[in-house]
Amino acid sequence: MTFNVNKPKNVAMTLARTAQMIRNSGGYFSGDETSGNFSGNGVEGRYEVRDRIKIYITKKPFFYPASVVESHIRDYFRSA
Repeated sequence: MTFNVNKPKNVAMTLARTAQMIRNSGGYFSGDETSGNFSGNGVEGRYEVRDRIKIYITKKPFFYPASVVESHIRDYFRSA
């Protein structure tokens, strides 16, 4: 599953907030302003920052609908 998120004006601040939110919910986040990885609650993925933030979901529990996973990940990566 792949989708895009609009690139914020302050990528560093947005990714710092994203990392904090994911870690606070018991997940893992590693990355910088170009790319990284994240996981939590059975969902694993990575991101790349270009003209937009491209999100790749590489693993998700079968009982989570793709639309729900995408919605939650979008919330994490929205502009700070």
